[in-house]
Amino acid sequence: MPAIVVYESLWGNTAAIAHAIGEGIGEGTLVRHTGEIEPAEAASAHLLVLGAPVHAFNLPTESSKKSVAERPLTPGDFAPDVSQPPLRAWLEGLPQASAVAAAFDTRVRGPLGHGGASRIEKALTELGYRIADRSQGFYIVNQKNVKAAASMLRAGEIDRAHEWGQLLASRA
Repeated sequence: MPAIVVYESLWGNTAAIAHAIGEGIGEGTLVRHTGEIEPAEAASAHLLVLGAPVHAFNLPTESSKKSVAERPLTPGDFAPDVSQPPLRAWLEGLPQASAVAAAFDTRVRGPLGHGGASRIEKALTELGYRIADRSQGFYIVNQKNVKAAASMLRAGEIDRAHEWGQLLASRA
């Protein structure tokens, strides 16, 4: 089975990072959001990379996504995609395996931005996956009103994600 990158994304930032990682890993890598691939199928990959945004020091939950969805939008705002199952819930269906894996998140800089990738990595380790490289955080600029998909990524983060994908491929 090819390498697989699975992500949850609200405003397209995590999706853009996931696609850059997949391109870095190489041809044939599948990049899917949590609603597009079942955990059992993903578990058959020789390299599994999982990522999500950070919400309040943690992975998003249904309730945190609901609060994001209920925020009022002003004209021109980009609405979040809350249709994807939370990666937190998706992980509960992931079977044990001994494949190589890695975790990432998208976060703001500072004390509020940690917690997502390390929790994913811990879950993968507990399921028997071998971690290819320490989890990575890709930085966004915190914006109250989002105007376009993937518009919050800091400069250089797509390139860094692509390079990390190359590193993961070399270790898989």
